[in-house]
Amino acid sequence: HVVLMGDSVLDTFYWLRDKKKDVRYEMERLLKEDNKDSKCTNYAVDESQIDHVLVGICPNPGYVRSRRWNKMEPYPMDQRGVVRPLVLLRELKDPTHVLLSVGGNDARAAFVSSFDIDNIYITMVENGIIERFERLVAEIKNVVPNLILVIVYHPQITACPFVYMLPKAATITELIVRFSPMFFDIAKKFKLPVIDLARTFNPYDSNDYGSSPIEPSNTSGIMIAELAKYIIHDFDFNKDDAKVYTGLVGKDSGYRALKVERLDDSWKDLSKYRSSLRDHLADGRRNAPSSCVIS
Repeated sequence: HVVLMGDSVLDTFYWLRDKKKDVRYEMERLLKEDNKDSKCTNYAVDESQIDHVLVGICPNPGYVRSRRWNKMEPYPMDQRGVVRPLVLLRELKDPTHVLLSVGGNDARAAFVSSFDIDNIYITMVENGIIERFERLVAEIKNVVPNLILVIVYHPQITACPFVYMLPKAATITELIVRFSPMFFDIAKKFKLPVIDLARTFNPYDSNDYGSSPIEPSNTSGIMIAELAKYIIHDFDFNKDDAKVYTGLVGKDSGYRALKVERLDDSWKDLSKYRSSLRDHLADGRRNAPSSCVIS
């Protein structure tokens, strides 16, 4: 029984062409291939920041209406209209794994005041993002030890990022690099697996993105679910040290072939991750459909 927690990386439905086939649907479909009694529960809510997962969030009314209109399961709101993911997780009888994606909306909130990489990073660190992230991970692990972390993907590279309240692509790339230690250090401390979507999605390929360049598509939702299922089978939560998983599960994944890397001390050097991410972006540009590439 896999539980989704966090933001629209996992609560994808609103931005999809086929809204009912969101990450929850794809995750459950894949799990049932092995065990018909498996299930996936969604406690992720679009627009969530770390604090929202800790204490709760009132879902956007537009998302609430869209779920009702599309005859999808409603958000599990309390009498005050608040989704409280940690409370809900503690009340579940049989959760086996949690998939957690947070951080992207914390960054977007910082973009309101600045597009300068140093100002964004300093502001987020001074506001305690690292401490709050560690607290959230610890709270979840106290209930469900088998936790999978997700590093947010690079948004689709467009000609006009400012329309979507985004800085230039190079700024986003560097921000992902600078915050990679937040995920890797916590993963090493708690011996957790990490899905790195920044080195999985291709920001030059519109097929990886939904109706907005900052949201997943049906195609990339399957990528997320397949990586999560692979980790559930591959990672021994009782014995393994931290690992990071990137790429596509399958024989025909080409330049995005599945890669599993141990998070040793070499990852403390930001230049290692920066170089790897830039190589991935360059490969993505070379291999994307020509109509999707922004010059």
